[in-house]
Amino acid sequence: MLGPLAVAVLLGLWELAPRAGWVRAQSVPPFSDVAREAVALLGRPEFLGDLATSGARWAAGFALAVLAGVPLGAWMGRSRTMRGLVDPLLALGYPVPKAALILLFVLWFGAGDIARVGIVVTGCLIPIVISAMHGAAGVSPQLLWSARSLGRRSGAAVILPAALPQILSGLRIAIAVAIFTVLASELLIRGSGVGAFMFDALDNGQTVTVFAVAAIVAVAGLLLDAVYVFAARRALPWLEGDV
Repeated sequence: MLGPLAVAVLLGLWELAPRAGWVRAQSVPPFSDVAREAVALLGRPEFLGDLATSGARWAAGFALAVLAGVPLGAWMGRSRTMRGLVDPLLALGYPVPKAALILLFVLWFGAGDIARVGIVVTGCLIPIVISAMHGAAGVSPQLLWSARSLGRRSGAAVILPAALPQILSGLRIAIAVAIFTVLASELLIRGSGVGAFMFDALDNGQTVTVFAVAAIVAVAGLLLDAVYVFAARRALPWLEGDV
C-alpha cells in the first residue's frame, strides 16, 4: 500500500504545484494536462511510428549486448587471463558518459541506426559483463567437480545456471540503461525516434508534449521491468526473490 500511496501523493503535488503558483505552469505543466496529452499522443500514427522505431533500436541493442556480454563475463569470471585483459578496459569505460560517445559513433558509422544501436550495446555491456563475471566467479568448485563426476565435460552447463541470479540482475539493470542510451542517441542525432520527437516538441515550445513523452517512456520502462521480472520468475520458479 505504501508504494501506490507515495505515487498518488507525488502526482497530487505535481497537479497542485503549477495550479497553486508554486512553479510556472510553462516549466512544469499540471499532471492532468500531461496525462491528456499522453493519451492523445498514443493515438497519433506519427508518434507511434517513432515509438516503434525506438523500440526496435532498444531491442536490437539489448539483444546484441546480452549475446556478447553474458559469455564474455562468464569467461572472465573463470579465466584470470581474460579478466586481466578485459577488466582494465571496463574500468576505463565505466566512468565515461555514454552520451559523450555518441558523436564518436556518428563519426565512425554515420548518423544511421548502426550508431544508435551501437551506443545501446556499449551502454548495456558493462552491467551485463560485470554481473556475469561475478556470478561465474562465485560458482563453487564442488559443483564443477560433481558435474565432471557425472560425465559432464562442459563447465558452461554448470556455470551459467549457477551464475543465473546475478546475470538476471545485470540484465534487469541493462533494460533501463538501454532505454536511456537509445533516447540519448536520438536526442543528439535527431532524425527519427522518440528522442527526436521530444526534441522537436521542445524546439516548438510544447512543454506539455515533452512531459507527456517523458511520462510515456517512464511507464514503458516500468512495464518492461515488470514483464521481465514476471517472465523470469515464471520460467525459473526456483529463482523466486533473486531476480
